[in-house]
Amino acid sequence: MFINNLFYEKQLLQNIQKHHFEKLYAPDNPSGILLCQKHLDSFRWRRRYLQAGRPVTTNLHKTEKGIAEKLAVNLYRITCIQYLQSQICAIDNILRQFGSTDNTFKHQIPDDPADSLQGDFPTMPDFQDLFRGLHSRPLVPADFFDLKSPYRQFILSHLQNEYSWIIDWYLTDFEKSTDHPEQLIFPVKLGFNVRSKSEVLIADRLYEEGILLHYEEKLFLSDHSCRPDFNLPITLYEKYKWEHFGAMDKSFYFNITRGKILAYLDNQMFPGINMLTTYETKQNPLTEEQVDYVITWLKRRYRLAFPDMPPDKSFNMYDLAAYVKIQRGQQ
Repeated sequence: MFINNLFYEKQLLQNIQKHHFEKLYAPDNPSGILLCQKHLDSFRWRRRYLQAGRPVTTNLHKTEKGIAEKLAVNLYRITCIQYLQSQICAIDNILRQFGSTDNTFKHQIPDDPADSLQGDFPTMPDFQDLFRGLHSRPLVPADFFDLKSPYRQFILSHLQNEYSWIIDWYLTDFEKSTDHPEQLIFPVKLGFNVRSKSEVLIADRLYEEGILLHYEEKLFLSDHSCRPDFNLPITLYEKYKWEHFGAMDKSFYFNITRGKILAYLDNQMFPGINMLTTYETKQNPLTEEQVDYVITWLKRRYRLAFPDMPPDKSFNMYDLAAYVKIQRGQQ
């Protein structure tokens, strides 16, 4: 299982790396990177690219903000590619220590349609010539998000535009459940209250992994409405509901749960396919291991759906949402 998880992780990192590679060398993408060089109390923008294998540097005017952003994103992508490569090499080293190869374990990994892992990864180029003679530049993705980084504004602008739909969804007010507000007594890290300690565990783990959620957002089914515990969009067309069913050993709660599940099934929402479910009884409480099993699956989907987010986890969707909220002047 440990080796299989490593192989999954390696393929996932290679897919994210491939995404950056394809975007970097897209026909409509300008070649080169942006250099922000300190000059007095500001920064000069300079474009650096390769010509016949040699680095060439030209000045950019401040009016050329559009191309400056694209070139800054190019530098960010290269940094992500290199960071990802270091992680892949670390995994390869572990696999070699166990005497394992890709071919040895590939056939042992169960099919998981959520992963959408692809093969035939391109050979990553050596960017040494592009950086020849440079004394300073961002070395890891986290450097781009430092408050003092001159690249921060460009990368945040790119991420804001790239993932506007999910940020808009998260920041937009939604119709919440008004049922039994007196039961909302357990605070979570996101700043609201939930109904049980198990929901605290789920909500806090989702927050820690940067997975955006709405809690008890009203869902209108064909014949009535309900309030799934957590609403979790992954793409515009791939949205999951996570229902936690506690107290399953109590007949009254069990009957309510059975009715809920039947209603979900009648509306083409199937546990294990497009809906996530966890359960517990007094003798079998929800554990961190059970929650992390589901979270691991969600993290894979999230990382593939939002590959431009930094792979070193220095900045996540909640950070981006907070940035956009400030930009919009929202309280």
